[in-house]
Amino acid sequence: MTPEEADVIIEGALRPLGNPETINNSYFYDVRFGEIPWLPTYIKRVAGRVWSIELCRGDRISDVTVRSMFKTREIDGNVQPAFFVPEGEPYDHLLPICRAQGFGLIVKAADEYEALVFAGPEPLRGVPVLRIPQWILEEISSLSNLDQGFIGALKGFRKRYLALIDSGRISDETQDDLIKRSLKSLLNQDERFVADFTPLDLMKFLELTLYESVRDHYFHTFNNFLLGCIVIDRCHNSFAHFRQSCHLQPNAFSIEYVWLLTVLFHDVGYPIQKMRETSKMIFGVDSITDEQVGAERGRAWETPEYRMARGQLVSMFDYLTQDDLESSWSADPYPLKAGHPLDVAFAKSFTTLGHAVASSMRMLAEFYKSIPESVTQHRQFLLRHVFLAGVSIPFHDWPVRKFLREVGITRIRTSRFPFASLLMFIDSIQEDRRGRVQEPDVLSSISVVGNVVSAEMELGNLSADKQREKQREAKDVQDFLNQDGLQFQYPTELL
Repeated sequence: MTPEEADVIIEGALRPLGNPETINNSYFYDVRFGEIPWLPTYIKRVAGRVWSIELCRGDRISDVTVRSMFKTREIDGNVQPAFFVPEGEPYDHLLPICRAQGFGLIVKAADEYEALVFAGPEPLRGVPVLRIPQWILEEISSLSNLDQGFIGALKGFRKRYLALIDSGRISDETQDDLIKRSLKSLLNQDERFVADFTPLDLMKFLELTLYESVRDHYFHTFNNFLLGCIVIDRCHNSFAHFRQSCHLQPNAFSIEYVWLLTVLFHDVGYPIQKMRETSKMIFGVDSITDEQVGAERGRAWETPEYRMARGQLVSMFDYLTQDDLESSWSADPYPLKAGHPLDVAFAKSFTTLGHAVASSMRMLAEFYKSIPESVTQHRQFLLRHVFLAGVSIPFHDWPVRKFLREVGITRIRTSRFPFASLLMFIDSIQEDRRGRVQEPDVLSSISVVGNVVSAEMELGNLSADKQREKQREAKDVQDFLNQDGLQFQYPTELL
């Protein structure tokens, strides 16, 4: 069998998994792999995975090769080590290795060659989870269009994160501390920026204390932020056009700050959604009924602070849905329009189910404690950013979109709601590295061509139920967006 014949066989075996693409050996000449004494015989990219294939003949395989293949995948989570065994050669000795390590195996087990993929070992508990994927760290190094202060802070985070890994001190606690310090560094880029970390810390404490199955929103939030920064950097013209269409000068409006606020606070409403569990944690017994929970939410919804914030959110929404924006939006006292469709839908979500409207309102309540009353210019600057973030947060939660459709708000334009649409897309594709153990990543990369943002995902790493859930979510997001500006693409398998 010639190398060319083997190449055709390998591509045919991989085709059921996606469209195979030949990768040059230079992929493994990267400095990351400098100390690994192994180069794959064949390299194919399939659905975002880099199949690194070792040609295997005979009934033995070098331990050095196996260790090198394992180490290569440790360095780059997108790598899928595999063996290719030509017809007539033995492969029984490889099966235990592939099952134990999660390697692939391309063999002619029946009438034709097949690419077999094994689950590999269960993740080890107690082994620290690296919360930020390597490919995201690499993308940070090439940022060029964001505000220079933000770029410096993000590249500083990348440098310190890599140093933390090299030091051997990586843990949830050290990663948590580094993320907090990095967020503070981002907020310190402009003295006009104000934020309070209390809601996020409170939510994390409640999540870790209350729920057996941890969904760590702190690491999820920061990964969402980084993914959004990558998109904004590459699609900066789209966001700059939004700023210009709203009649705002760069020194009066920070694209990066709106995104930071939007993503930082997008999940802080979970404790409100989990009020019964919160009460049980405090008292040790069930002390509140669903009816009482609904009544308490209703009282909060009608407080003067919430009514004022609701009026401003309606004002911002009406402003962004005009045919032509003839002036900039200002946070003047705005009377709440009774029965406005947006307010009706938000009220249904807040008082029944879902966390996103609660997150927006919780953020606005927190900011009103922090915004200085005395400095009018500073106050307008903050409110412009806070309310744009506030009106961008709710759309990422499917119950909110359901209630909006019921009142006739069936779509939003990506050109007018770039932060809302970006959060909807990013939040729907990012579910990785949130649990107690390291599991295979689903999101392998994001590609951007012009204003088209595409997610590359390893859907085989999802259970059948989770795949169906992702399919429903992707379709719902696509149906809700009028993509006249930014455009978002999911893998075709999800649509």
